Amino acid sequence: MRLLKEKKRWLLILLAWLVAAAALSLFATSAKEQTSPNKNAGLPETSSSIQAEKALKQYFPSSEGVPLFVVVYDKKGLKEPDVEKAITVIEKVVGEAEQDLTIIPLSKMPTQARTSFFSKDQTTFFLPVIFPSGLENKVVKTTMDGLKKEVANGLPPNLDTYFTGPAGIVADTYEMFSKADVVLILATVGLIFLLLIVIYRSPLLALIPLIGAGISYSVVDRLLGLMGKYEWFAIDSQALSIMMILLFAVITDYSLLLFARFREELEKGLPVNDAMKTAVRFVKEPILFSGGTVFLSMLTLFFAVYEPYRGFAPVFAVAVALMILSGVTLLPALFAIAGEKAFWPANPRKHAVVVKRTGKEGFWHRIGRFVTAKPWLSLVPIVLVLVLCTSMIRQVQYSFNLLDSFPQEMSSIQGFARLNDAFSAGEIAPSTVIVKAKGEVSQEQIQHLVAEFNRRASVSKAEVQGNPYAEHQRNVVKVNLVLKHNPYSEKAFDDIERLREDSAPLLKASQIQDAKLLIAGETAQNADIRQASHGDEIRILLIMTILIMVMLGIQTRSFFAPIYIMATVLLSFGAALGLSIFVFQDLLGYPGISYRTPLYTFVFLVALGVDYSIMLISRIREERKVLPIKAAVREGVGKTGGVISSAGLILAATFAVLITQPVMELRVFGFAVAIGVLLDTFIVRPIAIPALMVITTKEGAIKKGTVPQRFSAPGD
Repeated sequence: MRLLKEKKRWLLILLAWLVAAAALSLFATSAKEQTSPNKNAGLPETSSSIQAEKALKQYFPSSEGVPLFVVVYDKKGLKEPDVEKAITVIEKVVGEAEQDLTIIPLSKMPTQARTSFFSKDQTTFFLPVIFPSGLENKVVKTTMDGLKKEVANGLPPNLDTYFTGPAGIVADTYEMFSKADVVLILATVGLIFLLLIVIYRSPLLALIPLIGAGISYSVVDRLLGLMGKYEWFAIDSQALSIMMILLFAVITDYSLLLFARFREELEKGLPVNDAMKTAVRFVKEPILFSGGTVFLSMLTLFFAVYEPYRGFAPVFAVAVALMILSGVTLLPALFAIAGEKAFWPANPRKHAVVVKRTGKEGFWHRIGRFVTAKPWLSLVPIVLVLVLCTSMIRQVQYSFNLLDSFPQEMSSIQGFARLNDAFSAGEIAPSTVIVKAKGEVSQEQIQHLVAEFNRRASVSKAEVQGNPYAEHQRNVVKVNLVLKHNPYSEKAFDDIERLREDSAPLLKASQIQDAKLLIAGETAQNADIRQASHGDEIRILLIMTILIMVMLGIQTRSFFAPIYIMATVLLSFGAALGLSIFVFQDLLGYPGISYRTPLYTFVFLVALGVDYSIMLISRIREERKVLPIKAAVREGVGKTGGVISSAGLILAATFAVLITQPVMELRVFGFAVAIGVLLDTFIVRPIAIPALMVITTKEGAIKKGTVPQRFSAPGD
């Protein structure tokens, strides 16, 4: 009767998860369907570039919307009949589109006015099209597909067409991530299953973590979809991709931790239900502390100013909370229902008899013995290697151009490259200067302002295009500005910041009184993004470091342990980032890594790295109740070495799957986290931290009980 009651308990827990997954699937869509672009390019309303964009849209409404550039190219040179045919077809197709699109009518422009849309070598021209603001990414993609098809059917065969600019990139990105996510989840599941089969040689044991992760993911995905539907927060595509990887990896980690303790209790002869209840009692603390650390670490992203960073916080907070709940309810239920069959073809009770008969020390026990016997010899070489790898961070080059991350075969990337070859980089992404004065600005003052800009060494060309005045307001004017440096380079960002700093002298020299100068455009936005990102990096690093140290202090009940544990984790992060920079910049020749990579890597690597330290320390504290420090450390390393190493290997492998993704930013991030986890799993956690514990802890009286004879050894 008791056995039936216990079995019923585990079945009810499983049923509750299945009902939750089914109910959410009825009322909510997938989170992927609720993704939305960042508002104001992810910047706060008070940013200078956002204020400039708002002024541009307010006073010059024709500038509002998401631009698309239809690029037409003939390598043999454009012929007038082909040009006229192309302009007619494109204008007709855009005019008949389902969405309310706006196109600059080249067909109605005089020949002189057209010249700025044609390259000097007369091989390329482009037509600007404006998409309405606020369209869903899926709608942009569908509309773009229709435009491409109709334009291709109407143009002469000798002309090549490309659809680029922000709207073209949005469409290509949506399609790319839709395909990539399917590949990503299949690769992740397949890799985890393969590794579990190799490590544990048990088909059912390999399936249980994946079943648990699959059920948990279905609940998390639909719950996020429901929250996105009611606009609780914005959902980012990249955040969902990384969240899926993290969920499957962490659920597998919890499964292995639970499985190891479950087997240990079965080897003692306990019945299945008693063994599982005992296992849950012992693993609950490390799961709650490690999961809680990741949860709180993700919440620190709420302190970010830049929205793409802040947007990660709610997505991962919800996911991690469900992972913790799954680790202490769903996974125990699945293992308990499977019982000893989960270990087939192995038998945990027979395994205990074999181990007891042979009496041989395992690999990790031998590592623990060496580290506790020679802690300084173990520690110093590791610290030197980590410091050397960390020093490579000094040569980092950051990329702020989103296009650098995307595959070169994308239509929008090819179109941008064609524009870049045909026109100067600055002409593709010019800046717009908005001057708002209290009084009327004369034509003479505007010319003085243009002349002052043209005197600047950083400016390639400043000019007035069309009517410079806002409608019915002659106190608001705009000037187009083309910089000499690539508009996506940090040198161009520096130029924009200097122009902002010199705005008062520029206006004074132009004889414009009581005026405010604002600069709009992608270069100005990226300059603000750089500033916001740098501030967020410092802020999040400090908050997260302090928070994790407090958590470690509570868990270890020690003042010094959190300090040296956090120091080793930070060194692992530095070494992983340094190695990533060396591989991608120096070996593979990438011009730089995404500016977002360091912060993302820090948040995930530090939070996950501390996870394994918490699991190790929990076991050492348990052993410390009956053992002196060296023996407790040796037993802690020996008994957790296998499970943590297996978990770390799987976690690193799942993040390494991101290297196969078409987005370079995800490749570097996946590589950095994978390398960092491997360093932490096989070097920092089993060697550096145990060595530091032995060095900093005085041998004291044994708490609660005596040392069993099998633990007696020289030096204990």
